[in-house]
Amino acid sequence: MIGRTIAVALAIAFSFSPSHAQPQHRLPSGYKWGRCLLVVHGQTRISGRCSYQIEKGGDFNIQGPRQVFAGIDYPDTNSGAGEMSKDYWAVVYKDGDFWEGYGNSDIRETHGEVGDWGELRRDGACYVGKDVRVCLWH
Repeated sequence: MIGRTIAVALAIAFSFSPSHAQPQHRLPSGYKWGRCLLVVHGQTRISGRCSYQIEKGGDFNIQGPRQVFAGIDYPDTNSGAGEMSKDYWAVVYKDGDFWEGYGNSDIRETHGEVGDWGELRRDGACYVGKDVRVCLWH
């Protein structure tokens, strides 16, 4: 009985130890963790944990939690040829008086899908268009 109690206590202790904790994914400078929602043409691409970067003027980009970054997860080639993507991402930016955006339609794509999402209007923490909803809570 004592042996079983010790085994259970050790199992519990190891389950909370840092060596068994899920590794923290490193982010590029200027990026933070938040919560996001990205729905395009009825397909939910990101829902929950995400990384994001907000630039001056309010432009921002979001990345799904499995995204990889040049110089952190793989060598930085300083050219577009070596770029990688492992998750969905989106960019929302101000174009004159309007907000617009684009993203990838396949997690492997490092470029935006054909055609942008058109004009987006702000609705709280979300930017909404005809077939898209991009939300960021930080």
